[in-house]
Amino acid sequence: MEKYELLYILPAKYTEAEAKVMADKISGIVTANGGTVSETHDLGKRRLAYPIKHARNGQYILTFFEAEPKSIAKLNDTFRLSTELLRHLIVERNPLITKIPSLVEEPEGAVRPVHREHAHERPQAAPVQRPIAAPTKETPITMEEIDKKLDEILTEEVL
Repeated sequence: MEKYELLYILPAKYTEAEAKVMADKISGIVTANGGTVSETHDLGKRRLAYPIKHARNGQYILTFFEAEPKSIAKLNDTFRLSTELLRHLIVERNPLITKIPSLVEEPEGAVRPVHREHAHERPQAAPVQRPIAAPTKETPITMEEIDKKLDEILTEEVL
């Protein structure tokens, strides 16, 4: 059996409890196809780079599992046909990587080392705080005014 990683995106419309149920369902699909799930990590909700199936935000979930290579194609087909997933990706896990840096919590007070290519950069100054202007009172717009303006826009001739 080979080791794999499955990263999938659920629509952000699911609550935390519903996302956990969906993660269990996905793990069940992996298990039903002959795999064994070792770990599942919820990476949280994030904004998508572009809308997928009319969704702008998604919940990322990472699952580590072991399976036979011949069952990966069937898993891909199953996930591709699933209407509950926005996207998914299955890759073979690199045996040299034992810890995922984004999943490992750093102890408090830990200082990250500065990479050599960024050592020459100076730290940026803190952003300037500007006072917020007091809100102004605006008169409410009536539906008649909106209809009149809309009629004007629609009756204008386009050059």
